[in-house]
Amino acid sequence: MPRFTHEALVQLVRAAPEAIAWLLREVLAVDLPAHVQAHVTATEIVDLNLAEYRADVVLTFGPAEQPDEALVVEAQGSPDPRKRVRWPVYVAGVRARLGCPVTLVVLTLDEDVAQWCRAPIDLGRQRGWLYPLVIGPQQIPVITDIEQARRMPELAVLSAAAHGHEPAEHIAHASLLAVHDLDSEHSLVYPDFVLARLGEVARAALELLMPPKGYEYQSDFARKYYGEGMIKGEARTLLKMLRLKGFEVSPELQSRVETCTDLAQLDLWIERILAAQSLADVFAEP
Repeated sequence: MPRFTHEALVQLVRAAPEAIAWLLREVLAVDLPAHVQAHVTATEIVDLNLAEYRADVVLTFGPAEQPDEALVVEAQGSPDPRKRVRWPVYVAGVRARLGCPVTLVVLTLDEDVAQWCRAPIDLGRQRGWLYPLVIGPQQIPVITDIEQARRMPELAVLSAAAHGHEPAEHIAHASLLAVHDLDSEHSLVYPDFVLARLGEVARAALELLMPPKGYEYQSDFARKYYGEGMIKGEARTLLKMLRLKGFEVSPELQSRVETCTDLAQLDLWIERILAAQSLADVFAEP
């Protein structure tokens, strides 16, 4: 799911740049222009059409032609030494283009990655340094109050994504209620992101608060990166349980399980295993 998470974070920042600005002001105490709306601007750093020189999001504050401040915002899922070479290029390129102070901001949902990102970047022989500002799980507040979530729905989604593997059903509940009535024109559907980030315990508890039975992922990202991953995981679990039960898994049966794309069918087969006396009991037609 790493690619889905990266794209979801980028879409969230693009949709609600003020959420990032709020975190920088309120949590990291960064002196950003107050009462000035953040704007998403072009992310190309140089005139060449090279993917490695395209930042995830560039935010500006103040007049579009001559902004007072700019942020290069990067979503990071894992340590990548190449980024420590590219990030200074992004910052220098945006500064050359806009002529204003530029700060590198890295957004991550993993605390180990956050620690890696915080290390200053040596620009060469310790003669110059770039110091990233990092927003990690510890900088993202836990939001369980529904009214607070409704005031800042994207921040509530970010809260659920950052803390989803904790006992997080109340965080997820608040975020899902907050975004329920949003008219989003973006390819990211926020409930997809929230549900995809939850741990198994939190998902089960959330069903008691807000049953998502029959929920179908709406975004292409979630269908591809989360839905398919769930199906493959269920298939692996089913095959493992069959072997632990002592049943012989033929190549034909393994192929049948691995090519099944119906998550409900896989769940049904898994439920039958404990009481099954034979493979026929597991795979019997309803």
